[in-house]
Formats: sequence, structure tokens, C-alpha cells
Amino acid sequence: MTIATWLDERLGIERFRAKYLGKPFPVHSTFFLGEIALFCFVVLVGTGMYLALVYEPSAASITGGAGPMPAAYASVVAIDSHPFGALVRRMHHWAAQLMIASIVLHLWRIYFTASYRKPREVNWILGLVLLGGTIGASFAGYLLPYDQFSVTATAIGYGIARSIPWIGSLVADYGFAGQFPSPSSVPRFFAYHVVWAPLALSALIALHLVIVLKQKHTEPADAKATRAAADAHLIEGVPLWPQQTALMAVLMLVVIAVTALLSAFLPVHPVEFYGPPQPTTPEVKPDWYLLWVYGALRLIPGDLSFRFLGATIGSEAIGAMLVPGILSLGIVLAPWLDRSTSSPYFAERPAASPSRLAFGLAAITLFLALSVAGFGEELGLSVPVLWAITVAAPVLVAWAAYALAKRRRSGGAA
Repeated sequence: MTIATWLDERLGIERFRAKYLGKPFPVHSTFFLGEIALFCFVVLVGTGMYLALVYEPSAASITGGAGPMPAAYASVVAIDSHPFGALVRRMHHWAAQLMIASIVLHLWRIYFTASYRKPREVNWILGLVLLGGTIGASFAGYLLPYDQFSVTATAIGYGIARSIPWIGSLVADYGFAGQFPSPSSVPRFFAYHVVWAPLALSALIALHLVIVLKQKHTEPADAKATRAAADAHLIEGVPLWPQQTALMAVLMLVVIAVTALLSAFLPVHPVEFYGPPQPTTPEVKPDWYLLWVYGALRLIPGDLSFRFLGATIGSEAIGAMLVPGILSLGIVLAPWLDRSTSSPYFAERPAASPSRLAFGLAAITLFLALSVAGFGEELGLSVPVLWAITVAAPVLVAWAAYALAKRRRSGGAA
């Protein structure tokens, strides 16, 4: 009896291989977006483990070469003083940026191809929660350099949390460890960023992958033309082992190479430029994935407020809670609002549903317009002009997309 036979009798390796390692995966470039996000997460965990060895999660003042400074700030300066440490910190930053971007692109692919339809609604919601969790983890990392920029940026989040109607003070004081900033703020956010966020994201990713394996992938729309109706439920592609595994290994090396290349040429947040926290408040703007919220806040008049059920809802709650909440609700409900009855085994072409295409492109245009509003002063655009762009651009894009899709469908039917 060989060792392989002995192990198979006890562990059922052959049954496992036949059931799981033979799972077919469609080979299409857009299907790798989710895997890119997964490999970025792997890079984040690996670089984060290294940074945690040097970083000191404390706001206590210590004596450095330039005088007293917070221990957290001094530890980041120490990381940047070593070429390898600076490279790792940059890779950590760019991996986070690429992970959010790949999740966004992955969700766009799911939406525009209607791959969220029954029975995949649960995974659609999981993907949105995963995006929100990744953005939350990135926001938790904002404070950790503990320089003037990061404290100011996190303070904006603290103000938004306090603006939540009815429970704002409770949420802000608990989430930010009391009045911000406080000596407990850095340890609290370090725990969020290093412990709770990775655990939550790991669980969400694992659950997402299990559901994908259970429900199988959708296939590109072109595959439908060559498949008999009785075989629609079958998946054509390469097996997980060894072909798909080899593709994933190459893709992971590419992700590592891209993050390293970006890190070699593009610097990240320069803590030494901003210096330790000071009483003055610098002009700060969030990263691209939160810039649209910042733009919405810039468009809402600061004195705008109204009373509702005993709570005062001000401009911060309207721009950072109400507007994003309405947009998010529409995106969450997309599988139930879509009335398409096509086969759930195949992805649809984006133009197959004019209304879905119009809504999706209008939402993207709105996010872009709000992001432009975040740079309104730098671009020399007044608030009325920014309002006109924010309202008119999504409507025009939606109208054009709907008209072109309808014309294409009519031409195809003819």
C-alpha cells in the first residue's frame, strides 16, 4: 500500500479532488477582477504584518531627533527612514488602492452583465458589504501615521459620525474611543485596522468564494449561442487544478509586481511634510473612493438643516449619510428592481437592458461629478456650476445610453 492510498482511505483526497479541484472556471479577462482583489488582500496582510513589527500604536509623546513627537508618528518616520521599510509601506498603500479599485470594477461587471440575478442576490450583497468593509479598513488606517494630515482627516469622519441623527454622539464616542483625538484613539484604530478588519474581510471573502463554488460562475454572453438549451446549466472552462491554479499563481505574481512597481516610482503620504499634529488645520481631501462624499459635503450649504422626530439633521448628515444612503439603497436593490427573465447561467450584454445600462452609467457619472465637486475651488468652478454639472451630467448620460441601447436592440431585432 502506498502512502497516497493510505492517506486517501482516511482523508478522502480523491473524492475531494473530483468534487472541488475539477470545478470549471470560465476563462475571460473580466473574471479575474475578483481574484485581483483577493491577491491585493494577501499583499495587504503580508506587508501589514511587517509594518506591525515596527509601528508603535501610541499617541504618547517621546523625544525624537526633532523634539517631542507622538510615538506613532515617530515609528512611521522610522519606517520611512529605511529603504525597505518605505517600500513595504508604499506597497501596503497601493495594494489597498488596487483592492478597492478591483472590487469596484468587479461589481460593475456583475451589474452591467446582470450576474446578480437569482440565485446570486446574496453574493451581490456580500460583494457590496465587502467593498464597504474594505473602505472602512482603509479609513481606519488613515489615523495610524498620526501626523497633522491624518488627524485632520479622521476628525472629519468623527464629525460625520456625530451628525448621525439620534445616536450620533453614542456612535462617535464609542467608535472613536471618546472625544477625538484622545490618548485611546490610536490604539482603538490600530485594533480596527490590524485585527477586526482583516478578520471580517477574511470571513466575507471566504463566504463569498464558498457561494461562488456552490452556485458556479456565470459564463460570457457569447457562450450562450453555442450551447444547447438542455446543457445551459453546464459550465465550460478550465479546471481549478492545475490550469486555473496556474493562472491564479501567475496573476498573483503580477499583482505583487505591479504594487512593487508603483511603490518604486510613486511616493505615498509624506508624514514628514505634515509633521506631528498641530492646532492648525490643513486643507485635506480624502482618497478617490471617498472623494465623492467630500464633494457632496461641499455642495450642501453648511447652514442647511431640518428637524425630524426630535432630531436635527444638518448638512453633514445630508451630504455624508442621506445622499450616500439613498444611492447605496438603489444599488443594493438592483437584483430585485431588474425584471430581466433571461437565463441565470449566462451573463447579459450591457446593452441588453437599456434601463439597467442607463441607471448604471448615470450612477457612475454622478459619482464622478461629485468627485469633481471636491476639487471645485482648484478648478475655479462655483457652487451653482458644480450643482448644474452634478444634476445635468447623469441625466444626459442616462438619456443617451438608454436611447443608444434601444436603437441597438431595435436594429438587432430588425
